[in-house]
Amino acid sequence: MTSIIIPTYNSAKTIKRCLDSIIAQTYKDYEVLVMDGVSKDDTLLIAQSYNNSRIHIYSEPDKGIYDAMNKGILKSKGEWLYFLGSDDYLYAPDALERVAKKLTAEYKIVYGEVEATRLEEEYKGEWRPEMMEYNRCHQAIFYHRSVFEKYGVYDMSYKVYADYIYNLRCFWKYKVPTKHIDVVVAHYSDGGVSANGNDPKFYRDIDLLILRYGSRNYSINRRKEFAYNVIRHNDDIARRFAMRMYIYYLRVVAKLKRTK
Repeated sequence: MTSIIIPTYNSAKTIKRCLDSIIAQTYKDYEVLVMDGVSKDDTLLIAQSYNNSRIHIYSEPDKGIYDAMNKGILKSKGEWLYFLGSDDYLYAPDALERVAKKLTAEYKIVYGEVEATRLEEEYKGEWRPEMMEYNRCHQAIFYHRSVFEKYGVYDMSYKVYADYIYNLRCFWKYKVPTKHIDVVVAHYSDGGVSANGNDPKFYRDIDLLILRYGSRNYSINRRKEFAYNVIRHNDDIARRFAMRMYIYYLRVVAKLKRTK
């Protein structure tokens, strides 16, 4: 069974389209968990109006979208977990069925594509090591529940991009077995929480994490760019000093290569 977790807050304008896209699926072995943050509009009334045994609705105060997603993980019963934004919707009636055929024991993360007008090509296709600075949308990813049991849930200290940080760790640090599939899973609205970009901890950490998990996949000049970004976004003296030393090291390496 697949658990579809949908965080909501004042989502009355979009939640019906989202839920309708799920109800229309040819694949029926799923549950839906609507994780509501005590909406002030008609979100709950719309969700409750479906009166569908597959749709489970929870409404309580939360600390943001990733808190809601983490709560959904704990309440879910499916072998596979999938996170859909309340303003997103599944791409076609056979989207889940096509994905389900690819969910095997060999892989713990299976990911396809999303349809989005503003999404650049770098955010599509197989997530290769040299493309770590471009995330893969959680709306395209199916996680085996053992991933969360083994590596924990989303880090709520990242307000907007916790899914990006989680993917970096799963794909590159822990090297969880993953598979890319040629399936457009969902329409990604690109107008939700990620649109505001207000995540200072992410901007402090992201370039350092890319260097830590995959520096060997980049050229010396690209690594220097990441290091300069760490310095630019950090007030931590030790971290800034370490990056300056790293840049000096890269310069020495580059010079040695030129003299060979």
